[in-house]
Amino acid sequence: MRNMRNRMAHGYFDINLDVVWDTTQQWLPDLLEQLPAVRQDAEDEDQNGMVLNPD
Repeated sequence: MRNMRNRMAHGYFDINLDVVWDTTQQWLPDLLEQLPAVRQDAEDEDQNGMVLNPD
């Protein structure tokens, strides 16, 4: 995912929109499922000043 972001940010004309769409369809549901836990970890870190779950 990180490499895709870098290509999109720096390789404007080399982007295959079919690949972007397929990747979004494949990975977005899992990412959306993980977001509440990521958000909670960030809030816990803000409140406690430390990372509780580094994974």
